[in-house]
Amino acid sequence: MGINIGLDIGAISLKLAALGKPDDRGILEALCAARPEFRMAALDDRPLVLSDYRRISGSPIQSTYDLLHEFYETVPEDRVDGIRVTGSGSRTIAKVLGLFFENEFKAIARMVGTFYPQVRTVFEIGGESSKYIRLAGTNILDYDRSGECAAGTGSFLDQQALRMQYSVEEVGEVVATASCAARIAGRCSVFAKSDMIHAQQKGYSPAQILRGLCDAVARNFKSSIVKGRPVQAPVALIGAVSQNAGVTGALREAFSLGEGDLLVPREYAWCGAIGTAILEAEEPRKRSILEIHRLRQHDTEEKVQDTHPLSTEHVVQLRDRVGVYAAPAGGEPIAAYLGLDIGSVSTNVVAIDEFGAVIHDVYLRTAGRPIEAVQQGLAEVERIWGRKLRVCGAGTTGSGRELIAEFVGADVVNDEITAHKTGAIHISRTLGGEPVDTIFEIGGGAGRYDFRDRRAGFEVHLD
Repeated sequence: MGINIGLDIGAISLKLAALGKPDDRGILEALCAARPEFRMAALDDRPLVLSDYRRISGSPIQSTYDLLHEFYETVPEDRVDGIRVTGSGSRTIAKVLGLFFENEFKAIARMVGTFYPQVRTVFEIGGESSKYIRLAGTNILDYDRSGECAAGTGSFLDQQALRMQYSVEEVGEVVATASCAARIAGRCSVFAKSDMIHAQQKGYSPAQILRGLCDAVARNFKSSIVKGRPVQAPVALIGAVSQNAGVTGALREAFSLGEGDLLVPREYAWCGAIGTAILEAEEPRKRSILEIHRLRQHDTEEKVQDTHPLSTEHVVQLRDRVGVYAAPAGGEPIAAYLGLDIGSVSTNVVAIDEFGAVIHDVYLRTAGRPIEAVQQGLAEVERIWGRKLRVCGAGTTGSGRELIAEFVGADVVNDEITAHKTGAIHISRTLGGEPVDTIFEIGGGAGRYDFRDRRAGFEVHLD
C-alpha cells in the first residue's frame, strides 16, 4: 500500500489530504519542507499531509490541476496508490479522471469517528451548504443537509461582513463587543439583508447587526437543518464557519451546549478530504491518476464561446452633457439645497441651486455605516464650497432616509420611487430636451421598473 489521496472539492474551496504508510514519511516530510502549502499531521503511526485551504474562485478544474501538480512535483507518481474525491464540485473531476466519488456524509463520518471517537453529533456549516450528522463511532445514525438556498452559510456571512467593511475573520471579535443583537431573519438571505438595512436605519451599531446575523445563522441551522432531531454531546462543529466565534457562541446558546459540549477540530475544513483518503486506503480496487493534464484539456474544451460585444451605438449618454457648475457673478452665497440618498450599498450626496442645476455631487460606499458616509459626503461639499453656499433646505431618500432625516434635520423625506421619478424627469428635460417615459433602476440592493403614463400617472414594479 502506498500514498492515498483524498480531495474535497466544494463550492468555495479545495482541500487535499494524503495518507501514507510509515515508510512514506520521508517523502511526505520532503514535500512539506519544499512546499509551504502542505503541512504534516498523523493518523496512528501513518503520516498524513494536508494542503492549505484553497479558494477555487469559480475554477474548480484549474484549481485541482494546480494543487495536484504542486503535489506531484515532489512526490513521485508511482508512490501514489489511489485517489478519491468528494464534495459538491468533485463529480466533474471524478468523471474526467476516472476516479471514485465518495459521499460527503460517509467521508465526514469516517474522519470524525476515527479522530474524535467520542463525538456523537456533527454540525457542518460550509461555504454554501450545511449538514447535521448523528454518529455512533463511524456509523451514521441520522443525517440531513440544507437545500439550494445559501442562507446561513459561509458565503452569505462573507458577503455581509465585507459589505460592512469587516473581514470574516474579524466578525467574532467584533460580535463580542455587542451589548445586544439586532433581530435578523435567518431563513432567507434576501430577508436577512433587508433586516440588516432596517437595523441600520434604527441606529444599531455594526457589532449589534453582526451579532444578530450570527444568531440568525444559529436559529436557521436549528430550525431548517436539525429540525428537532436529537443533538447528543459532544458535538463537533466543522466547516469554514466554525472559525467564526460569533456563530460558535450563537450555536452553543441555541442548543444549550456547555463549553465542553461543543468542540471545533483542528482539521475543521479538512474532514471530508481526510475521510476520503482513509476510505481510499481501505479500498482494494485502486484508481490512481498519472495524467492530470487531462484536467487542463477538459477545462480548455469546456470554455464558453464568446459572443458579439454589446453596442452603445444608439445609447445617449446624458453624463457626457454635464458641465462644470458656473457660479453666478457677484460673489454672493449661492442658495443651495441638499439631497441625500442613503442606500444599502451606496450613499449619494448632491447640492443643487434653486433652478435644479447640480453644484456638487458625491458618491460613497455606505459600508454599513450610513451616518459616517453622510458625514463624509457633507464634509466634502463643505471643504470644496464652504461659505460659497447658503443651505436653504435638505431632503432624504433611500433605505436609510428616516435615520439620516433625524440626523441632519431634513425638511422632506421621500421614498425612492418618488425621488427617482422626479429626478429622472428633471434631468431628461434639462439634458435630453424631453421627459422620459420609462425608467430602469438597478442599484446595489434593489431594482425597479417605472413606466410613466402621462394621463394616469406611474406604474411601478419592484424586485
